[in-house]
Amino acid sequence: MADANNWFAPSERALDYGSQYAKVLGQWGALFTSASELVENNVTLGRMAVDSASEFEKWFRDIAAGPWAWMSPDALQRTMRQFGVTPPASPGG
Repeated sequence: MADANNWFAPSERALDYGSQYAKVLGQWGALFTSASELVENNVTLGRMAVDSASEFEKWFRDIAAGPWAWMSPDALQRTMRQFGVTPPASPGG
């Protein structure tokens, strides 16, 4: 508390203002810290999205090229040849 008899002492109002100003600065600091963490997390999320998209694309291509893709035209023709059946000529060729 300010001493009412001391002319150089800050007033109660000035002390309250300073206290409130310190709280506001602290909250701005917390906001900037939180925003910085949010940016870092968004960058990490973006990298993870790119990695998972690449991984999904590779998985999708592996599935399409796998032995279980038995309904593909190439796979059906190979199967027919294995059983001694001549596959029909491809259309247009």
